[in-house]
Amino acid sequence: MAVKFTKPEFDIREQIRSIPPVGEASASLIQAETRRDQHDLLGISGRRNLIINGSFEIWQRGITGSVVAGPDYISADRWKIYVNSSTTMTLSRQDFSPGQIEVEGNPRYFGRFDWLGTGSTQFFSIEQLIEGCHWGAGEYITVSFYARTQTGESVTLGVNQKFGTSGSSDQACGNFDIKTTERWQKFEVQIPMPSIKGKAVDERNDSLAITWFRSGRTDSYLDLAQVQVEVGKGATPFNHRSYAEEMDLCCRYFHVLLGQNNTHPYHHWQGQVFSAYIATRVIGTYRLPTVMRAVPTGINKSLSMNLYSAGGNYGPTSSIPYTYASRTNFGFDFTPSSSAPVGNAFHLDVASGQYWVQAEL
Repeated sequence: MAVKFTKPEFDIREQIRSIPPVGEASASLIQAETRRDQHDLLGISGRRNLIINGSFEIWQRGITGSVVAGPDYISADRWKIYVNSSTTMTLSRQDFSPGQIEVEGNPRYFGRFDWLGTGSTQFFSIEQLIEGCHWGAGEYITVSFYARTQTGESVTLGVNQKFGTSGSSDQACGNFDIKTTERWQKFEVQIPMPSIKGKAVDERNDSLAITWFRSGRTDSYLDLAQVQVEVGKGATPFNHRSYAEEMDLCCRYFHVLLGQNNTHPYHHWQGQVFSAYIATRVIGTYRLPTVMRAVPTGINKSLSMNLYSAGGNYGPTSSIPYTYASRTNFGFDFTPSSSAPVGNAFHLDVASGQYWVQAEL
């Protein structure tokens, strides 16, 4: 015999509200209308922000950079620039005035994405690729940020799930009109995210793309500050991380490995010990500051090395016939400027230039 049970419908929120509160604090929490209100009541902390360098504190490549066509990482860590024509785009670090009150949280810097608008078919963008396409899938994410433009025009915020090189085709999650002015405003965009059920995901380089873009001829710039992406509906206050923690997060994707005069955090300048295994090869390995996202690619920025050993300096040399990379180490095979004593240890100094390692998405 089949037995059928029925249960009357009820509003769980109303039921909770009817429970006598233990005290004033619990009543306030139950009655809070937004995540921001709950955050302020509870003092919630933790690592909510999926964006890395959303405060524009880290600029390992330099505090300004430019690109002519094509996508590239040019200055601010983790921020990628694109333009579809041969026009120059720049991304530069700008300073907030001490004590300003337009942007909350007392940030020190913001990023300025400057476009020239010289072509009617021009498309240009600044974006961050968040590692992993799964964030918020089937739920919501909230993107919050401060923005302004030079001439007060609209900019589009686009969100896309990218399933990686061998994965499914990208899935658009929506484009949202951001009506800026010439003054700072805070924007909060709640985005319903599609499910990724049934998608093929290549975990080597899948991502969630958060992109600000425009097309057309307007000569202007976009200023961005305090950029945050979090899972769920509603924005909480900007999640400040320490400079050291933010730098470590950035180094998962990019690191200035070799340079002079302690101009970059964590880079090597003097003191590394290599050895000569034949007269024309001096070989050794540098330890990377953190485990990189993938085996990095080396980028030689006019590097020249001094190779000191018994008998003097066997440099400077800029000849690097081989490199050896893993996610935790990066090795070099230098050619000395003269025949090296086999088996000797060598003390290496950077004579000029830099060497970068990169594992960006």
